[in-house]
Amino acid sequence: MRQKNMHSLRVYLYIIALGVGIFLLSLLLFSKPTPVYEEKEVPVLGTIVRVKVAGDKVSSNVLLNTAEQELYRIHNKFSPNVESSVVHKLNTDGRVEVDEEALFLFQAAYNYAVITGGAFDPTVRPLLKLWGFDDINSQKKVPTQEEINKALENVDYRFIKVDEKNREISLLKDGVEVDLGGIAKGYAIDLVIQKIKGIDPEATGFVDAGGDIGIIGPKFGELPWVIGIRDPFSQDALKSIDTIYLTSGAVVTSGDYERFFTEDGKKYHHIIDPEDGYPARNASSVTVIAEKAMIADVFSTALFVLGYDNPALDYFTDFGIQAFVISPAGESVQTKGFDYFREKM
Repeated sequence: MRQKNMHSLRVYLYIIALGVGIFLLSLLLFSKPTPVYEEKEVPVLGTIVRVKVAGDKVSSNVLLNTAEQELYRIHNKFSPNVESSVVHKLNTDGRVEVDEEALFLFQAAYNYAVITGGAFDPTVRPLLKLWGFDDINSQKKVPTQEEINKALENVDYRFIKVDEKNREISLLKDGVEVDLGGIAKGYAIDLVIQKIKGIDPEATGFVDAGGDIGIIGPKFGELPWVIGIRDPFSQDALKSIDTIYLTSGAVVTSGDYERFFTEDGKKYHHIIDPEDGYPARNASSVTVIAEKAMIADVFSTALFVLGYDNPALDYFTDFGIQAFVISPAGESVQTKGFDYFREKM
């Protein structure tokens, strides 16, 4: 009897061992390995763009090289400081024939200028040049009021004419210059993500262009990316004042700490108010979340110019954004749906 029980026990143990073996083999055969992320930094569009990606079907390095090529392409096509770019040609000749892509971006810039009442204005370049914010190597200075007033005569998005039929962009006044920096960086992020997804739909990661972040896919395919909103009052670039969680879409933060200089103890930053020609005074940081980085890019600039006490803040949610604004005094205001992104998804 005892031998029979021992035999039954051995059979039972063998069955359990076989079951465990089959389970482990199934895990090896069918479970997906943890994605391995690779990174690359690309110095374009007036900043350092960091791409972090893990491929699913395609090598991460192949995806990084694709991203780098696309970033350089957009930089060379739309940077006003590249002589062969369509923007440089427009600013030099007063008119330029464009392809479908450039037509789209110029038209989008014009349309967003209308929507924001000129708070976002692609003709702000004369003021950027005056303050020295048109290029990283330009000399920074506080211009005189007379110089600002003269530059303001050439700042108005209505000086741009977009001729869709003939695919031509023209400037209606001598002295007007365009800078698409407030929209091209976000546009570049969107295109990089589109390119990567076109090659490998299950790729994950993000693109970070100096405060403009677009999500390629959830972390490890399922987790949200944890994104800190920088404390605009701290010199520590890694100190966060808030945290959001994203598995898709984009977030852009515009702050007075990004590009600035100090003269006579006063800080002057690069986000110029097209209305008076001075750095916008009524915000220290604006964070905008949207489905596309281009949209978030535009509205982060516009809402920074409009400032902390903007009574129409929630109106802009009609354009698919959520926003968080911090005043120079450290107060904050946000759109009604912003809290959703503070929760882990």
